Amino acid sequence: MTGPGRSPLHGDHHTDVVVLGAGLTGCLAAWELARRGRRPIVLEAASVGAGATAADLGHVATGPRLLYVEAIRRWGREAAREAWEVQRENHDRLRELLAALDDDCGYRADGGFLLAEDRTEGEALAESEDTLREDGFSGEFLDHYMLESRFGVQGFAAAYWCAEDAGLDPRRLVAALAAAAEREGARICEGSTVLALESSAAGVSAATERGRVEAGTAFVALEAAAAGLVPFLKGRVTPLPAHWIDVQRDDALPLPSPARTCGGEIAWRVLPGGLRVVRFGGGVTGRPADERLEDFTRRHFAPASPRPGPRGAAVAGKSGDGFPFVGAVPGLNGAVACGYGTFGLGWVALSVRWAVDGLVTGRDAVPARFRASRGAAP
Repeated sequence: MTGPGRSPLHGDHHTDVVVLGAGLTGCLAAWELARRGRRPIVLEAASVGAGATAADLGHVATGPRLLYVEAIRRWGREAAREAWEVQRENHDRLRELLAALDDDCGYRADGGFLLAEDRTEGEALAESEDTLREDGFSGEFLDHYMLESRFGVQGFAAAYWCAEDAGLDPRRLVAALAAAAEREGARICEGSTVLALESSAAGVSAATERGRVEAGTAFVALEAAAAGLVPFLKGRVTPLPAHWIDVQRDDALPLPSPARTCGGEIAWRVLPGGLRVVRFGGGVTGRPADERLEDFTRRHFAPASPRPGPRGAAVAGKSGDGFPFVGAVPGLNGAVACGYGTFGLGWVALSVRWAVDGLVTGRDAVPARFRASRGAAP
């Protein structure tokens, strides 16, 4: 997604804010900051959208990786409902952004699916449907007979259709955000890996191989790489490998899409001419991740014969508790927004708003569960 004028950083530069990373988070942050009178310089190691965004399926999910009943067991019902409400609010914010961009980026509000791979998960899905309905979230439980009669899948125990989910084209969105940020005066420097980020009383200094940016504050919009530049995040944001394959299908039967397995390990979305299937997490011992994905498609998307096509990999970032790190962190003059896990579009719009508001106003409005400083020594 290289654009005109996005050459690598050369020499020393001074500005009020430096943004690290030009994925969805970084480009959105640059646009928001520029619209609020800042002059962001964005430093991107590769090209716009080439990092964790490359593995994003465009699934705008309502609800994090856990099933609702499991979230209630871990956090309590009020906290679980709050997490789902935050993602609902994030979805509202995302629709506002698309309207402001005057580009729908292929947005479709057709809902999304959770698929159970065994009976235990299916029972948890059924229980979750009842509890979600009680708490104001719409959806429909499908047993395996209903699922296979409607869709071209097999081997799943059950499914849940989340009425509030949606899908869009993440590559189109990040391109639109980058262009909008540049129109507002942001500068994007591709091929500019940040080697060191230092904070001092005067602000921050971000060094690349061929240049340096001195700024008042930093916005760190990296995922797994954030921990290498912000010491506080080391061990808190950890790598989440993602491997994908594009699959062609001959079968005319529709597939549930966008969709994910209950554990969030495998997800897919129908694309023109086929679908993209992603596996999140470490490789299977002795077997490449793409072989596991090929097995999955043959097992669940028959009777059509899926033909694996192009494939790739990226590395996202995850937190230990399933919530992103947003806002100020100890030891950094600035803010972060990272650690989204498998479905960044479920968090990104609201996370960036919170973090940018904190940088611009000096007031931290990030809810406690999402604060990047959580776990810091008092």
